[in-house]
Amino acid sequence: MRTFFFLLFITVITNANAQQGGFAPLKDVATFKQKFTAASLQLQSVESDFVQVKNLSLLKDKITSYGKFFYKKGNKVRIEYVKPFSYLMVLNNDAMMVMDEHKKSNFNTRSNKMMQSINSIMMDCMSGNVYNNKEFSTNVMENAKEYMLTMTPSTNMMKKMFSKIEVYLSKSDYNVLRLNMVESEGDNSLMTFSNRQLNKAIDEKLFSTK
Repeated sequence: MRTFFFLLFITVITNANAQQGGFAPLKDVATFKQKFTAASLQLQSVESDFVQVKNLSLLKDKITSYGKFFYKKGNKVRIEYVKPFSYLMVLNNDAMMVMDEHKKSNFNTRSNKMMQSINSIMMDCMSGNVYNNKEFSTNVMENAKEYMLTMTPSTNMMKKMFSKIEVYLSKSDYNVLRLNMVESEGDNSLMTFSNRQLNKAIDEKLFSTK
């Protein structure tokens, strides 16, 4: 589970907190899907800073990490933690590379169902294909500035790992502001993106898994 913690980014907001934050059910879901998909088709790349806050039930203090996030169309993601530790995860289609301060590991997500599912979740969030992921059912809510997509596991394997995943989108451009994962054991994390740069040229070398 330690490795999995570093593979995804996240927030934890319960349904009650969502209501308190001004979120209400979206009435015109069909139009939202069309606009979300259209905006995602225009997205070629993302470069962003991030802050991730991890809440562990066994620890009193939260774990806060800082890093850089890169996405490039064609199923390419790079998550680079720089403080307080060094940790790197790169996804390039079916290839995954994970490197911490002491070890480098390579995976083929096709050979591992869990890794394949993680890959699919991450890419779906960035490419606007959340509604096509058959391992989750997706509900959408809105407030004045954001959409909140709540992905609830529908398969036994996903239910063992997640309680839910939440994706927060900007209403202005339909891009991801925050990603939320609530693990089935109750631990939570929050990843908040800042200084987002969209559709700029990103060096292909950043997505090397070799």
